[in-house]
Amino acid sequence: MKSTIVGVATGSPDGGVAVVRLSGPRACDVARALVGELPEPRRLARRNIAVDLETGEGDDGLVVVMPGPGSFTGEDVVELHVHAGARNVRSVVEACLACGAIAAEPGEFTRRAFEAGRLTLDQAEGIAAVIGAQTDEALAQARRLASGELGRQVDAMRDALVDLRAEIEANLDFPEDVDPADVHRWEQEVTDARVEVAGWLARFEAGRRARERARVVLAGPPNAGKSSLFNALLGRARAIVADRPGTTRDFVEAELSIGRHGAMLVDTAGLRSPGAEGADEIEALGIALTHEQVEGGDLVLWIEGADTNTGGLPSSERVIHVETKRDLGCRRPEWIGVCLADGRSEGIDELRRALEQWFATRGDSAWIGLARHRDRAREAFDELGGAADLLRREEPLELVAFSLGAAERRLGEITGRSALGPISEEVVNRIFARFCIGK
Repeated sequence: MKSTIVGVATGSPDGGVAVVRLSGPRACDVARALVGELPEPRRLARRNIAVDLETGEGDDGLVVVMPGPGSFTGEDVVELHVHAGARNVRSVVEACLACGAIAAEPGEFTRRAFEAGRLTLDQAEGIAAVIGAQTDEALAQARRLASGELGRQVDAMRDALVDLRAEIEANLDFPEDVDPADVHRWEQEVTDARVEVAGWLARFEAGRRARERARVVLAGPPNAGKSSLFNALLGRARAIVADRPGTTRDFVEAELSIGRHGAMLVDTAGLRSPGAEGADEIEALGIALTHEQVEGGDLVLWIEGADTNTGGLPSSERVIHVETKRDLGCRRPEWIGVCLADGRSEGIDELRRALEQWFATRGDSAWIGLARHRDRAREAFDELGGAADLLRREEPLELVAFSLGAAERRLGEITGRSALGPISEEVVNRIFARFCIGK
């Protein structure tokens, strides 16, 4: 018989309410020892939750019972809604432990839900992604993953391959009677499936980048107004601004929200020849760091004032050109013009729109799969390629069926549901170890 586990299901315990969750065959017994009579299933009821079993001293809270198999974990679940605060919550958990529950491991509630068939492995990973999302776009993709959108795509593909393999295996005993037209049709179906998986893989990088914070690097010659623009985009004074060239010696980072996306904005030292007048050894080190940031950045805002013309970086999808000091004139009308003199912020809205457009382009047709899903899909892609090649060369159908079965297994490992065998315990352990306790 499985143990009964207990954990704190809510986040930081310094809010108004915390939820202590019990799951397992003795969840109701443990809860009954603390609160007495339990309410009807799925109805919140007010109870005194004893934290001292001898005196009956306790917390005034709410209790809800969710019997299995219709609960989140598929087991009997009881939730104790108590006043938050680290000490109070800990006392409730310790009382549950004293009554026979054991402390939940990281992700153990969600793992039990997966093992009970309440959700697939990709959905469980989606829950972890929801908890860890740092941007609105990452949260949107995580919610889609948790809803089972990826699993439905994968299952549809697997079902088609199962049907195809069954048809091919039905002809194994009489290969001489196989119609060449059928072989051609099988090859086309395998090729179509491979094209669909290739589409997933092609869109994976767009999805990954949309979930992560992009590094947006401000670069250009000294005294171009990079630090002023950096502060204007942030809406606060974060970088030192001065008229003297070479003020910025190191790169400065700050988080920036662009619509639904998150970015790390990076201000850098002005780029000029190390031997230029006024340049010193420390500034030279800063210039070297600037080159590193430009190389490693996802997007570069190349910034020059209307009073200079260095040529700058060539146009590309990862470069946006900005001309500052537009109060002095307009040297480059095709660049985004900005004027920040005397407290003005002209052009900032246009620049933010350009940034939003760049992010929107990056996220087009994003595939919501995570790295593990990509790896399994890539393996399925390779197996499908092998099956198509075997059919093209009129190799034995047993080999074709074997390759299709291997592709099915790779896809089944994405959701954790495979007719060809369970996903390995090592993979499951690695996935749920990344969860927090209580989830």
